[in-house]
Amino acid sequence: MAIDLKDKTSQYFILFMLGATWGSSFILMKLGLRSFTPIEVALLRVSISFIVLAPFVLYHLRTIPRDKWKWLAAAGILGNGIPAFMFALGLSKINSSLGGIINATAPLFTLIVGTLVFSMNFGKKSIWGVFIGLIGTVYLIIFSGDGKGDTDYLYVCFPLIGSLCYGFSSNIIKLKLKELKPIVVTGAALMTLAPVTIFFVFQQGIPQKAMSSPLHTESFLYIMLLAVMGTSLAVLVFNYLIKHTTVLFAASVTYLVPVFAMTIGFIAGETISLHYFIGMGVIILGVWLTSRN
Repeated sequence: MAIDLKDKTSQYFILFMLGATWGSSFILMKLGLRSFTPIEVALLRVSISFIVLAPFVLYHLRTIPRDKWKWLAAAGILGNGIPAFMFALGLSKINSSLGGIINATAPLFTLIVGTLVFSMNFGKKSIWGVFIGLIGTVYLIIFSGDGKGDTDYLYVCFPLIGSLCYGFSSNIIKLKLKELKPIVVTGAALMTLAPVTIFFVFQQGIPQKAMSSPLHTESFLYIMLLAVMGTSLAVLVFNYLIKHTTVLFAASVTYLVPVFAMTIGFIAGETISLHYFIGMGVIILGVWLTSRN
């Protein structure tokens, strides 16, 4: 099949593949966590993602205005750094399926942060969308535990913090960095974190750990796949999809990601609770209403 992003069939195919790629990110994190700690997974993810995008950043480095670097740093911390740690920490105790569903709350937080912090205006449908989406989120937090105690609920909240950070990052990129090319924003934002994360990757001896046993090597490869496919290339494809379609069409991948995350999690042997379906359905309804603003 020849891919032509001006063709509707190709557009839907790319959207489908993008949903599958991001939906699989959560099980890849779980597989990486078999041999590495959440902090190590996050450090590797950010570092490898930057290395892949480094050529793009270095090529455009001189075109980035100095006054944009503070916003790039904010976008890097809130859009890559904190979420990478929060999702890895959360997935160390919860199912990848649940992590994928919680990730779908990011558009809700984008609207909330945009209104409260960046003075954007709410529409009536958006108000109802946020309200309904948050009900679904609270429902998941309450009913996602497996009877082992309050710790499970705490770990559900970590990905939620990551999604909240995505809400801040999205608004910063939209309002403060709109003059820059999307691929430059993504790479430069990672560049503000990379010196620190790469330093700790070597300081903690993570490369040696990755080669210490076949299981460690296998987990490292899953993390590399997560960084290259789930962050670097997926963002590049997403940006091209926006260029050739609309932001609304590209953003509809939000509805596909949790579906793929649950499907892949089920295939991998995770227990899928009825509460997951209910929570996911309510959250997606909220996101859909929000996008109608």
